[in-house]
Amino acid sequence: MAKISLSLFLLCCILGLVSCYATNSQPIDVKQAGLYCIANTNGNPPYEKFQGFIDYACGILDCSPIQIGGSCYFPNILVKHTTYVLNLFYKSRGVCNTEIGLITNVNPSYPGCTFPQL
Repeated sequence: MAKISLSLFLLCCILGLVSCYATNSQPIDVKQAGLYCIANTNGNPPYEKFQGFIDYACGILDCSPIQIGGSCYFPNILVKHTTYVLNLFYKSRGVCNTEIGLITNVNPSYPGCTFPQL
């Protein structure tokens, strides 16, 4: 009985990991506490997707820091705002949209703008 329970437990763990990576997302865990999701500007960045993600995420999260008068509004640059929102989504929902973002251990905060931590 114990062997069957252990086997089922391991199977569920493996399936859970596979499903997380199959969705083009990164699962969050304790090791990722010092990681950030930032806009991927390598190659030819999809700027229209950046704005689309901001519109989507700011419909469900508090994006006031990147709005006029917010602590992260300046510089008013799409990539900076996208990075803020990608990271906010990552920290609150545990998912980095790897279609437009990437994971880094470099804190993207800058003077006057502190990015959310876990």
